[in-house]
Amino acid sequence: MPLFGRRKATPHLAPELDDTELGQVCRRLADRGVGNSRALAVAVIEKLLDSAGGDWDRRCHRLAVLAEVSLPGVQRLWMDRRPDHADALTLFAWGVMARGRHTPPSQDEFQLAWHASIEAARLRPADPSPWIVRLGLLRQWRRPNDEVFPLWREITARDPWNREAHLQMFGYLSPQECGTRGQMLDFVDEVRAVAPASAPTAAMPLWSLVERYHSALGKGGVGALTAVHLWEHGEAAGVLQVATATWLRPGHLTHAALLADLNLLAYALCEARKHASAANVFATVGGRVTAFPWSRGGADPVSAFVSAQERADRAAR
Repeated sequence: MPLFGRRKATPHLAPELDDTELGQVCRRLADRGVGNSRALAVAVIEKLLDSAGGDWDRRCHRLAVLAEVSLPGVQRLWMDRRPDHADALTLFAWGVMARGRHTPPSQDEFQLAWHASIEAARLRPADPSPWIVRLGLLRQWRRPNDEVFPLWREITARDPWNREAHLQMFGYLSPQECGTRGQMLDFVDEVRAVAPASAPTAAMPLWSLVERYHSALGKGGVGALTAVHLWEHGEAAGVLQVATATWLRPGHLTHAALLADLNLLAYALCEARKHASAANVFATVGGRVTAFPWSRGGADPVSAFVSAQERADRAAR
């Protein structure tokens, strides 16, 4: 993924990140003409996903965004019309998984999504996406390890450093879900030890630090007041130093969700009061805002991004 020039852009939510084709489809789906025609919506979605070919990283990013921005009726129509198309089945199942983050799916909907993802995996055996959906569905239903880990092995056999899959496992192993803090941290340490530095999982240590920081803030009291000290410890300082020194190098990181990771880095640097270091990251992001982590605590993500960017720019002068 090419990094962006140092240009000022109006900050805005950009779930598509730097994927120009995906952004065009998102805007078309939001257009009343296309949005009101399920057949047209299906056509533009199918064309976009077909163009991803065997780029599993890009396909996962597109599926994740389309599952959020396309209507459930469109997802269901495509699956009903094309039960022989792996992407149609996967998008439907991914949409169920995405909506399940807010309201767990009913048993019937879960079963339909589950069987759709199984059929998608049969139709396109090399694609990790249907397996990732099944992992996410089991995670939402808090299923035991002996059901989840076989899926994990299937995913990593197809795409060893898939970012979405690693974030799903990170959540599953958290103490809020089916694991413990120790299991979650061990998972991150193992990924950091064996993954290439330029893999799509490069941000896993930073994700872990931000999760611990948010956990401390969420407890309130003294824990929240002292949460900022987490960024002063050797581990956090090292993670931020490596990320700041390497992530902005042209060609070092090329995965589809790099801009989401850079948003996370800018946020972490600002929370660590390293505003001057954050200025270069904000310049690279170019105004493309992700909801997480800027919406923490119910904040408007664009406003929070703008405030942090202004502080960073002042510190860098």
